[in-house]
Amino acid sequence: MEPVYSRIPVSDAGGMSVHLPVVDLGPEPRRLAVIAGIHGDEPSPILLVDRLVVALRDIPLKAGIRIVAAANPPALMQRARWSNWDDEDMNRVGNGGGGPALTRRLAATLCDVVEGCQLVVNLHNFVMRTPLLAIQPPAQDAERQARHKRYLDALDPHVVWVFGVSPEDVKVFQSSIDAAMESRGPDVLAVEMSDLPELDEPLLRRSITGLLRLAALTGCIDAAGIPAPKHNAVFVNRLIIRAPGAGIFEPIAPLGGRVAPGDVVGHLIPLERPGDRVNVLAPKPGWLIQRLGQRFVRPGDMIATVGLAL
Repeated sequence: MEPVYSRIPVSDAGGMSVHLPVVDLGPEPRRLAVIAGIHGDEPSPILLVDRLVVALRDIPLKAGIRIVAAANPPALMQRARWSNWDDEDMNRVGNGGGGPALTRRLAATLCDVVEGCQLVVNLHNFVMRTPLLAIQPPAQDAERQARHKRYLDALDPHVVWVFGVSPEDVKVFQSSIDAAMESRGPDVLAVEMSDLPELDEPLLRRSITGLLRLAALTGCIDAAGIPAPKHNAVFVNRLIIRAPGAGIFEPIAPLGGRVAPGDVVGHLIPLERPGDRVNVLAPKPGWLIQRLGQRFVRPGDMIATVGLAL
């Protein structure tokens, strides 16, 4: 089925008209929405939704699928996490709160365009090499938890990051656009993947297959012919390892492998002392679920994360 492209006006800013680009496939009612580009430095989801639209062209649709491939056009054009027009993180303004800032208007419009869907998949990417990773949010009621489990089973990620349940963690989630969209009715599944330099075809294929299973679960397509999930996800809490200084990070430990306290995750080649390598060590036992490739890092940059078994 051929997609229908439209643009929803958001604002006129400095003489330039800003729109939210929307792609619709299939008949009403719309049951699934897929969002990419909330952060302007996360291009991998845009490639993923392109592949999804291509795949859906050859599949009969029983209900509608709505795709927002560029949810934050100003930030994407600037290749920045958020736009310098207002310096607001679109993922942290909730439903926009009726504010005049462009980012808040975009967030409010996004909440409008996904209202009425059963499920919203919010796609992001990390700068680190990352397997297909889904987030299990805190503070869900029993019914949402049960539905979220079905979505995770269908997506079939490599890793499920179980968000903390401390008051601070819950506060962070409640400020997110995911929580704002859920307040309008849809369930929301947040998904992370690798950045473009680290994104490979096996990860893209697994991601596309998972999205097609979610389309089947929400009644948009038939499940026939879609490979069954492997159900081998690891459920973890996430512990961040940060760069101890400025320099080049060289990874050593394999992604997805087990690590013990004191295992060498990688080396830091110091900015001013080449040849004097600094070992970057795993602080606790778990799985190495995310890791930078060879990159320049600054003090405190995220260079790896360890998944702590629950």
